[in-house]
Amino acid sequence: MKHIFIMNPAAGKGKAGKVFLPRIIETAKKMEIDYEIHRTIAPGDATHFVNGRCQEGKAGMKKEEMLRFYACGGDGTLNEVANGAYGYENVEVAMIPAGTGNDFPRAFSNFHYFEDIKRQILGKAKQVDLVRYEVLKPDDFSGSNVHYGINMFNIGIDCNVVDEVAEIKKYPLIAGPLAYALGVGIVLRKKEVVNLEIRFDEEEIHRGNIMLIAIGNGSYCGGGFKAVPKASIDDGLMDVSIIENINRRTFLSLIGKYRKGTHLEQTVTSGIVKYKKCKRLTITPQNRIKMCTDGEISMVGQTTFEIIPGGFKFSVPQGCE
Repeated sequence: MKHIFIMNPAAGKGKAGKVFLPRIIETAKKMEIDYEIHRTIAPGDATHFVNGRCQEGKAGMKKEEMLRFYACGGDGTLNEVANGAYGYENVEVAMIPAGTGNDFPRAFSNFHYFEDIKRQILGKAKQVDLVRYEVLKPDDFSGSNVHYGINMFNIGIDCNVVDEVAEIKKYPLIAGPLAYALGVGIVLRKKEVVNLEIRFDEEEIHRGNIMLIAIGNGSYCGGGFKAVPKASIDDGLMDVSIIENINRRTFLSLIGKYRKGTHLEQTVTSGIVKYKKCKRLTITPQNRIKMCTDGEISMVGQTTFEIIPGGFKFSVPQGCE
């Protein structure tokens, strides 16, 4: 097996290079594995590089060789790597959490093992679901734009918070959940809502303003907020949580429960939170809106999401389940 480490120097204030790169080199040499390191240079580079290596392996003499790509960064880096690797049978994807949120690995036990390079190298692949999403191009309504998501999509307050967090985390000593909590405070002062038509498996279930919608393969976002607590990465379903347009005071009362994933268990949320599992989902905004996909923001119009059961191989560190 060829072990290829994709280092994102922009993630986690340089954590990939400062913390993990020396560990990777030391461990790889001790274990005498076949490895290489690629440093990304711009957004999208990981997808381009990984896809190129996969195509090269398929066309060349080493087409039967197993490739394992380690996304050394955050959920956005993992997303790019998975988009480049999707569709190749001889490819596995792994994640070394060096970003701000690092939420996808929280679906597994012993989260801290993901920082252990030896356990990573000794890890085994598990088939996990993937979400295919297609965005109607705002400038060409006859075309489409297809990509894949791994962990979660957020629209509304959660997405706006990510925008704020991108600025907040530039300050020293502020990262992860603290940055997210500060972002929530800033966004709530503005209290912007989003107008959507939402359809589950072609059935319309909502039309109008909402505070947020979280569409999850995994459960977590924002560095540990359990937005869709019933989600499973291998059940062949997406979990969708919608919070209706409520006042600031009510929303603030839900924040602690939203973080712990207990917001569905509270009688006070009856009529406020809608939660559903589905295989297909379509959202139609009145205008283009911001959508956060695995921690990265883009502008979208009408978007269709569809689950791909067992869509890719994710390598889990030794000792994790």
